[in-house]
Order: sequence, then C-alpha cells, then structure tokens
Amino acid sequence: MKLTFLGTGAADYDWSKYGQEGIAGSTVTLLEERILLDCGPTAEAAMKRFGVNAEQINCIVNTHSHSDHFNIDNIRKITSGRKIDFYGSVQACEKLTDCCNVHAITFGDEFTVNGCTFLALPANHAVEDIREETFNYLISSNGKTLLYALDTAWMLTKARRLLGTKHIDAIVWDATMSQPDNWRIFEHSDPVMFAAIRRVLQKSGNIDENVKVWFDHRALTLWPTDPAEQEAIARRENVMLARDGESVTI
Repeated sequence: MKLTFLGTGAADYDWSKYGQEGIAGSTVTLLEERILLDCGPTAEAAMKRFGVNAEQINCIVNTHSHSDHFNIDNIRKITSGRKIDFYGSVQACEKLTDCCNVHAITFGDEFTVNGCTFLALPANHAVEDIREETFNYLISSNGKTLLYALDTAWMLTKARRLLGTKHIDAIVWDATMSQPDNWRIFEHSDPVMFAAIRRVLQKSGNIDENVKVWFDHRALTLWPTDPAEQEAIARRENVMLARDGESVTI
C-alpha cells in the first residue's frame, strides 16, 4: 500500500502563502496513486507541486466537509469535466452531483475502490451541521491494513466495535496539538491521548510493536516551529511525522 502525503497541515495555516517555506498544505493523502483522501484548498496546487497528474485520480474519499478537507472548486478542477467517484456524507455528496459519481455512506459501510477496501468508522469530530456524519477509515489492500484517523479525538465506542479484532499494520493519526490540556481535545488529538489509545490497542491485539505510525494534521500554532523539537516529540512517542511530498509504503 503506497501513500503520498500531499498536505499535512491543520486549518490554521495561511494558504495564500502556500509554497513558501514552513507552510504545510491542507491535509490530503494520495493512496495507491489513484485515490485522494480528502481534497482541500491546496490539493490541486500540491498535486502540481509533487508531480501528480490529475487524470490519474479516479476517486475521492472524504473524511468530512470542513473547508480544509472539502473544497468544491478544487474537486471541479481535478475532475475537469469528467466524473469520478466520490465517497462521503450525504450532505457532501449533495453538493457534487454535477462533477462526481457520488456515493453517500454511513459508518459501518464497506466499499472497494481500485483494490482498496474501506470500512467507514465514525470520527470523534463534528461539522457545522451536527447531524452530518464524519469518518475515519480502516483501509485494506494487498494484505496490509491502515487506520486513517484524522480530525478525531478519543476513539468512539461504535468505532471500536466496528474495528473488532482486526489487525492494523499502520496508522495515520490526528496530531493537531503537540501538548495536552488544549480545549480542542474534544474533537482533536495530542500525543498523550494517542499514547493511551496505542496502549489499549496493543493490549487488545489490534496492533503490535511493529506498527508504523505517522502523526498528521499538525497545527502551525500548536506545534513547535523548530523542526528539531518536532522530531524530538516524534522520537519520544515512537512515531513518524507526515511531511508534505513524502511517499511511504506499508
């Protein structure tokens, strides 16, 4: 399973300055070179920057409709007159019927795209319409399984039950904050929260010591500006930091 991190920043970046040093793009990940996980305001520019041809994208899987993850103008630019598949909430799908083949999902749904099977898990996150579902995903391909959990806090009971005894080889986890005790803890994560979840998933047998973990969706104003300090946090937590333009294989 191949991932390319096209953007790794939370919503507090000034994306009018995208391309300048220190400005991460809106969080978007390219999966198996054909699927976009989210499509925010810098997605098209990031694809051009990192050499991704829009014509190779045939599916967008959306976590939620906050503007830093769901940008209709960028989706229309990427589709460029052709209809591609879009999976997301009912509310997001309703806005894209002109440019996508929409597939409204709810948590617990499974679907397969380009050989990747997705299980939709409920995220611990809310958008403006509190009735709108937000998602994390358990993604399986070529014998490997990835938990993609961005814009979320503590794993919800329903998500844990859907996860069951499934083994997880890698995790891309929300790390909006670098320190605990921030008010955003009710719908975002920090390293202390993740460490507790990691211990529980190890005890339940879902992960082992070989699990690969990337911290993604890091806020500009809630992480140290010094890259060395950022890396020190990653080493302490035994994780890696997702970086714009980096490709990894699971």
